[in-house]
Amino acid sequence: MEISGELKRYNIKPIRELTEEEIEYIATETTKKMEEMITEFNGKHMYKKIKEAKIYVADIPEKFTKVNYIVSTNAIYIRGVENIKVIDEVMFHEIFHYIQCNQENNGEGMPKQMGLCKFGAYNIKGLAINEAAMQLIIAMVFNKKQENHHYFGIQIKSIYNQYFPILCAILQQVIYVIGHMPLLKSILENSDDFEDAFEKFAGKNAYEFLLSSFDKMMKARDTIVENNRLMNTKTLNKNKKKILEKEINIYVKEIQNHFLAIQKLCYTEYFDPMFKKAKNENDIEALKEEVKKYHEHIGVINDKDDFMIYVQKQMNKLSKKIK
Repeated sequence: MEISGELKRYNIKPIRELTEEEIEYIATETTKKMEEMITEFNGKHMYKKIKEAKIYVADIPEKFTKVNYIVSTNAIYIRGVENIKVIDEVMFHEIFHYIQCNQENNGEGMPKQMGLCKFGAYNIKGLAINEAAMQLIIAMVFNKKQENHHYFGIQIKSIYNQYFPILCAILQQVIYVIGHMPLLKSILENSDDFEDAFEKFAGKNAYEFLLSSFDKMMKARDTIVENNRLMNTKTLNKNKKKILEKEINIYVKEIQNHFLAIQKLCYTEYFDPMFKKAKNENDIEALKEEVKKYHEHIGVINDKDDFMIYVQKQMNKLSKKIK
């Protein structure tokens, strides 16, 4: 059994490899759950990949999650035999990472692409949106409900996700306009389906902007979390605290700006053609119904609903045109 430097670093100690029957159980239950909650999904590819996996029962320190995929050993490690049959969000997340690393390179180091994330010679693109995509799909699989939340000054309506709520909320708007199957196919097969669908919807430059905005929002969030941690340090002086508070405000504003920019891009690209095509009162009523459904995903800052301001302006123009 391979004991890599990475396992030693994390102090993960493999105990035994899972039996074929145990792996069969995990493969069957995860794909069945996906197919039950996402009816368009075909689990054959996912099932095949899991069946090929090396999975171990292991001694894993409590500070880490109970399931971990390690790239250097190309294996999944589960804390204790009692967790083998616990098919929860953590299990799904690590299985997704395993599948993404095992498309064409057979686990030989980092692949050129992991879902929506692509590794160039000198840069990485799409890391944040790939992570958000996995979290959002997992939330859908576990039938998480749409709820009101407030993060970084943004009032959002989204499927609850404790790790990336803002990113998942804005990604929900994206998949509302292009569908969730291109996203699902891309994160499980390392395909360009999502990229192609979004570029068809809004253009190549818009897709580059989307990836960049997600990465910047994640980086800003991480900085805010770290600054908040430092501010709780007892030895921190007042001047340093003020500097950290100022930085937090700057990064909160950055998250808000990127969120609103993506949101505006999505609803204008989606609704502009509808308003242009509308010819009569029946079309207006249909538009109102679609606006009502779309509004369930809109984020608002300081009670200013930019989406409804946009809709009202378009409705006013449309009313004059039809009269």
